[in-house]
Amino acid sequence: MRAIFMALTAALFSATVGAQHQFLVFGDMPYSPIDEALLTPPAGPLYQGVRQTPHHFIVHVGDIKAGAVACTDHVLRGNYQLLSNLSERPFVYTPGDNDWTDCDRKGLSTRYDELERLSFIRKEFAVHTVALHDYERQPELPENQAWRIEQVQYLTVHVVGTNNGRAQILKSDKKQALQAVKKRDQHNIQWLKRHADKDLTAMVVFFQADIFRSSSDQGVCSDNNRKCDGFAVYRQYLDKLAQHSDYPILVVHGDTSEFCFSQRQSQLWHLNAPGDFQVLDIAHVTVNVDSAQPFQVSPLLTTSAIPRCEDDG
Repeated sequence: MRAIFMALTAALFSATVGAQHQFLVFGDMPYSPIDEALLTPPAGPLYQGVRQTPHHFIVHVGDIKAGAVACTDHVLRGNYQLLSNLSERPFVYTPGDNDWTDCDRKGLSTRYDELERLSFIRKEFAVHTVALHDYERQPELPENQAWRIEQVQYLTVHVVGTNNGRAQILKSDKKQALQAVKKRDQHNIQWLKRHADKDLTAMVVFFQADIFRSSSDQGVCSDNNRKCDGFAVYRQYLDKLAQHSDYPILVVHGDTSEFCFSQRQSQLWHLNAPGDFQVLDIAHVTVNVDSAQPFQVSPLLTTSAIPRCEDDG
């Protein structure tokens, strides 16, 4: 098995040398039977679009079910299977808040302890090796993944909505849940720092939460600061990394409904991936470090121009 895996990763790597890197990314679906039909083979338009579009891998940035749907084993497994079978290329998934931390919401037909659902997500969907070059999972947070194609570093970081899991803790022990968030923040930043090598030509970071959306809560979170901005530590780290970086960085997320793409600062680009019932589509991204525009984005189905992200000015 190891020989087969090494052969697959070598083939993928050799196919990219000297060429542009291309990948597909989306999130926040399937939410409804309409989404499922778009994604279902053989006639689903998104399924067909994926199969007809060149790409080296495909990423789902979280929320594999609607927030109003109970987080049953059956729903999570079934939707993950639908998504992971879209492409013959490697599939990468990073969790969203609908997938675990919002599973305790009032009004759901079945409510779950969110930490139990997180454990389920890790055991079910964060255990296998993905056939990508230099692929690895973070031991402490196995849902965090990293891979490299030539000198372009790709990685996922587990950052979710609902104030990064700090808000609306309804069925878990609050102290235990907040301690878990603190540890996840620490491991996430370590993961980012570990892969921000000086010899890179570009970096692409995937997570679920829209960390750039304005928050009513202020300040970096600490043990004594409950009402805080759970995304501030990531926003500050990525902005600072980009300010001192010699290579371009693309941040890709979901969670909020808008599909947008813009340059946030000199070395930092921002893509809010399609999904969330507003734009039922998948984004095709080309990475070309030799271009003045190192990241180019186009939808598979949508014909209208991609707007600039509002929070980027």
